[in-house]
Amino acid sequence: MQLRDIQYTVTVARELSFSKAAHKLFVSQPALSQCIRKLEAELGTPLFIRENSTVRLTSAGELFVKEGSEILRMSERLKQRIADTGEEQLRIGISPFYSKLYLPRIIPAFNKLYPRVALDITEMHSAALEQLVREDKVDFSMIPLPLADSEIEYRPIYQEQILFAIPRDHELHRSLTPPLSGGMPFIDLRLARNEPFIFLKKEQKFTSMGFRLCSEAGFAPNIVFETMNWDTVDALVANGMGVGFVPEILTGSSAHAEKPTYCRMIGEHTTRSYGVAYKKGRELSASAHNFIDVAQSSFYKIGTESG
Repeated sequence: MQLRDIQYTVTVARELSFSKAAHKLFVSQPALSQCIRKLEAELGTPLFIRENSTVRLTSAGELFVKEGSEILRMSERLKQRIADTGEEQLRIGISPFYSKLYLPRIIPAFNKLYPRVALDITEMHSAALEQLVREDKVDFSMIPLPLADSEIEYRPIYQEQILFAIPRDHELHRSLTPPLSGGMPFIDLRLARNEPFIFLKKEQKFTSMGFRLCSEAGFAPNIVFETMNWDTVDALVANGMGVGFVPEILTGSSAHAEKPTYCRMIGEHTTRSYGVAYKKGRELSASAHNFIDVAQSSFYKIGTESG
């Protein structure tokens, strides 16, 4: 019996379907079925009762899954503790956009406090960061919420404010509510119902929130261009190609000579949580917790600067 056999059995029990479990495990269904049958033969008893396209656990299967799940947790804890005894390394997933804006604030403070911890940063678009966690290619990913994968846990660490950007010479300026004490002006999103929108592509995490904000304002956005990058949204709005949503952190880093006008939206639900996502049941190392604490302190400073 191998740890793989236990993992396969626990996944089938969780999904109650060989086909769904095979998809989760990235193996073919015949290979998964063969592995389970070999395990049952080794144990001398069936673990599953197979009925048409569904399965359910036998009494022996219930015991196996209960004890096997604990073995998997112990194995993960052991690997983590062994890793912690050697050269400390922290593997972090983050999108290129947030890497550029957040890590220069976080890493210097972390390195000053914990110089012995090496950081291995993997940059991928937010939509792919959950897969890095699921495949154990990172210790955790820094990622906007919500998460799509139920096998991943998360810890919110920052509330990200979403703003609305319009070109500097746009007629919407006449309808903006003046800012409070030198801040940003406010806009009623309903006024933008007939405007061309620059949007992130559908595979990006924010896109569903963008559609929701427009829907709550009573319209569907007229999307004239889609991109994978917040910076492109910002640049195209600045050049008069349309209007769009941007995160507040971007407003202080835009390199364009002509920036858009950034507005706060009148209404609720204009923020989203940004957090640390890690595999369910995984024990984060002390270094990981320390990094998260430093990140939260940095985000607090970002919020203070923005406020």
